Amino acid sequence: MNNNQPITAQSSTTPRADLLLEIEQTPEEYLPELLQFVRLFRQTVTMKQTSLNQWKNAINEINHSDTLKQQERKTNIKELFESWNELDEQEEQQKTLEIIESMKGISI
Repeated sequence: MNNNQPITAQSSTTPRADLLLEIEQTPEEYLPELLQFVRLFRQTVTMKQTSLNQWKNAINEINHSDTLKQQERKTNIKELFESWNELDEQEEQQKTLEIIESMKGISI
């Protein structure tokens, strides 16, 4: 392994080939850490893209739903905040918020 090869600003190969070359030039004792880093990076990028897609889908559903569905949402939200406002204690409000946040697949 030649660890003294200079890193060039521009490569004539593909990014995948460049990455593989860098891995080949990495000393063996650092490969487990490099593997963890690459896996974490891939997972982070994948989760970020999934979150962005879900956000876009939610916004699209809100913006393109029929008028009746939009009105139902507004009514539900208004009722939720009115009932929330009637709660006596901040602790009760916090518990209610936690319950709402824990529900998956529920839209208001």
